[in-house]
Amino acid sequence: MKVYIVGEDAVTFTIIEKILTYCSDGFKVITKLPARGGQIKSKIAEFNKLSKSNPVVLLTDLDAYSCAPQMIEQLIEAKNNDFIFNIAVDEAEAWLMADREGFASYFKIKIEDMPSAYQTKQGGRKPLTEMKFVYKSSMYLTHELIQKSKSSEYIRQLTPKKNAAKGPEYNGCILPFIQNVWNIDSARQNSDSLNRMILRIESIEKRQS
Repeated sequence: MKVYIVGEDAVTFTIIEKILTYCSDGFKVITKLPARGGQIKSKIAEFNKLSKSNPVVLLTDLDAYSCAPQMIEQLIEAKNNDFIFNIAVDEAEAWLMADREGFASYFKIKIEDMPSAYQTKQGGRKPLTEMKFVYKSSMYLTHELIQKSKSSEYIRQLTPKKNAAKGPEYNGCILPFIQNVWNIDSARQNSDSLNRMILRIESIEKRQS
């Protein structure tokens, strides 16, 4: 089944591809459509229309919105069934760290130093399970968590230089973890937003079969 994927960077695209492969070996990516957080609002109608020809799988961060349903409601009025709109709480990096054991082992961090999952309310009746961070997960990763690694190389790769948002070899360090190590079975237990994306993608096959 051919799909378009929408994301803001290499990490996001790699996460989408990994989840597609996890859900089925029948998905084929037509092309990658870049859209940074601020561009999604202006391009949302275009992606929604495109999904009438082939499913469109989009992944973005929660950013300043208080909850995912609120974000979707404000960005799009009538969403097509095959426009698979996914929001990582709070960022895609949180989904990676949701595989607590795999992330700790790969990046040589003590498991007790890893953030944990907790129950949170996001506008709905049912509490949701998500990873808990004192501030944005990507910044927590590069400024605090990786500093506890036993690997000086990982620290060098992921620690931002002055005035930089990410480390000098961020993608080169994170992408191999996503592709080769990230355990989605483990991660989805600690993130309902990740689990919902998996269920949405699985629903594409059910509708198309």
